[in-house]
Amino acid sequence: MTVEEAYRAYFPRIREKCRRMMQNVGDAEDVAQETFVRLWQARLQDTHPQRVMVWVYRTSTRLAIDRLRRRRSAAELSCDEALERMATAVSLEREVVERDALAQLVGQLPAEELEVVFLHRLDRLTQPELAEVLQVSERTVRRLLRRFEERLEKLKEGVA
Repeated sequence: MTVEEAYRAYFPRIREKCRRMMQNVGDAEDVAQETFVRLWQARLQDTHPQRVMVWVYRTSTRLAIDRLRRRRSAAELSCDEALERMATAVSLEREVVERDALAQLVGQLPAEELEVVFLHRLDRLTQPELAEVLQVSERTVRRLLRRFEERLEKLKEGVA
């Protein structure tokens, strides 16, 4: 599979996956493009399509996580977002507290755990698919997901 074939086959899916992860179209586009630049640099063309697909998913997820971590605090809302949320009568103060807590959790999670969570929750990959993409055992996938669920429960208890 050439880089061009991979781009045509996977770019729309990767861009959408990154958009769901990052909730920002511009950042998603940048990360998706960076993924394919790195694919070209890695010279993985002419390898099995499954191997290319696994590499693209894994690389795009890691790049998105890196970009999310570099972003300014997720609790900071733009003026437009704040006005929109007030108009829908959402408790802005509670949302800021929840976003701050979630941003703190994301910042503290090991990259491996965060990667599993994004691929499982956003991309809806099954545990066997996760194991294949991440090149770990299904047991490791279950352990990482369980660990995240425990952290999430503690976060919910602290915010409530």
